[in-house]
Amino acid sequence: MKKVIEALNRAKTFLICMHVDPDGDTIGSASALASVLAKLGKTSVIYSRDKVPDIYMFLKHMDKVKREIGREEKFDAVVTVDCGDIKRVAAGEEIRRHSGLLINIDHHPDNKKYGDINLVKKLSSTGEIIYGLIKQMKMKLDADISSAVYASIMTDTGCFKYDNTSAKVFSIARDLIRNGADPHDIAFRIYESKTRSEIKVLGLALQKMESTPDGRISWICLTMDDINKCGATSEEVSGIADHLRSLKDTDIAVFLRETEKGPVKINFRSKTRNVQKVARVFGGGGHRLASGAVVNLAIDEAREKVIDAVKSLWTQL
Repeated sequence: MKKVIEALNRAKTFLICMHVDPDGDTIGSASALASVLAKLGKTSVIYSRDKVPDIYMFLKHMDKVKREIGREEKFDAVVTVDCGDIKRVAAGEEIRRHSGLLINIDHHPDNKKYGDINLVKKLSSTGEIIYGLIKQMKMKLDADISSAVYASIMTDTGCFKYDNTSAKVFSIARDLIRNGADPHDIAFRIYESKTRSEIKVLGLALQKMESTPDGRISWICLTMDDINKCGATSEEVSGIADHLRSLKDTDIAVFLRETEKGPVKINFRSKTRNVQKVARVFGGGGHRLASGAVVNLAIDEAREKVIDAVKSLWTQL
């Protein structure tokens, strides 16, 4: 942490990179870090190849996120937040051309340690790491920073119900609320603002649910035709895997969906089993109970291979 703080104090311009298909943790962490740098009198640009979901646009700086960075743009430092692998940043290794210093801030246990400086801690979220940085720097929390960190922690703990929720997490949440985060407003904006197309695609997805005879493994496959029929966007299908995991007898939930550019995205969720091991088989990764992968296969072939892998690895998970 000391090396990151020294780098933040020394550099003047920063490129903050979020991962593809940005979620609450990478978005909240980027928002909070940009606000911290602004307080230090620094200049920062936030980059995301993919659009920031509308539900997060209330967070500071999200209206200024850039989806392209010029090849010749230079910064004193590039900071990735919540990216276990540099490939999770759309530009991948090319992002290094923008600076001689790459700072990797992340909480994934399978992080590749690809940065010149790596601040990787197995905590509830990357937002919790950002919070620790702020405290170490003895900076005062304000409403913008508190809201961003709260959104980060809340989403990555599943509204404080996943097994990464701890007494420390609740203590941090308390501090953030005392410094301006509004838990009702943040939860309402993120979880109670669904679009009609999002509800439609969820309904269609649940109709297509399949399970093994014992119900322990359940899966849903969505084609681009399914998604387009509902008028849904990529961000509007991202929560389907979590609905599937909520089935009483299901321990491993798998959600596969086609993408416009061809590859099939796979989300793995579990109540008790290490689905990260399955994700690794397909070149992915993530967390023990929530992981993902992308494969260049037809969706039916992907489903067959993935479900076979889950079954064959079951006793090892």
